[in-house]
Amino acid sequence: MKAPLKNILRLSGLIIILLATGILIFYLNFLHSVKSMRPAETGTINDSVWCIRDQFVNAYIFKGEKSYLMVDAGINRKNFTRELNKLGIKPKMIKAILLTRTDGDHIGAINIFKNATIYMSREEEQMINGISGKSKFFKPKWKNGPYTLFEDNDSLEIDGLKVKMLLTKGHTTGSSCFIINDDYFLTGDNLILREGKYEPFTEKFNMNTSQQVQSIKTLPSPSQFKYILTGHYGIARN
Repeated sequence: MKAPLKNILRLSGLIIILLATGILIFYLNFLHSVKSMRPAETGTINDSVWCIRDQFVNAYIFKGEKSYLMVDAGINRKNFTRELNKLGIKPKMIKAILLTRTDGDHIGAINIFKNATIYMSREEEQMINGISGKSKFFKPKWKNGPYTLFEDNDSLEIDGLKVKMLLTKGHTTGSSCFIINDDYFLTGDNLILREGKYEPFTEKFNMNTSQQVQSIKTLPSPSQFKYILTGHYGIARN
């Protein structure tokens, strides 16, 4: 074998080894971070609010006057459908879905909700139309039908439920928190609640943690709410 060809093969092998090592390190770090998460189990929070656990993430369901509203949509269609069945709630009963962000662990089962209007912040739209992405090499395109956009501090009523969106940039460009009926604060991945105080989310999953720190400073005090419902760290009650 000629020397130039040998050198090319050696270089190619080295590149493959480095890429494989990088992927393995990322995967191990991901598993370690996921193990630290503490999502709540699927079940009833009270007579009008329910929690869904899909692997390491939570979604939440609120009873409206004639239908149900859901915040986020889990990871896996099969898992999510199974957990819904535990609660006796059918996908067709969900008429609105609020997205705290559009990463895969929050929209994975969204296609089973054929009757739902989807809401997200206007700034989050760039995460699904190819403008932005958590990686410069991976910018997913939206394939989940029409959606409606919120502006920061927008309030609206959905089937008798009062909803307010708070733009909380940092985890993604348009990640958001939601206040529902004044008593419920839904944080998604925009913060972690520890000992009654907000902390930034795991840095390796954020696009811009410094920006997230600034966003958190603008949020209402946790003591203002009866329930704080997080994306990965369960439920806090005041």
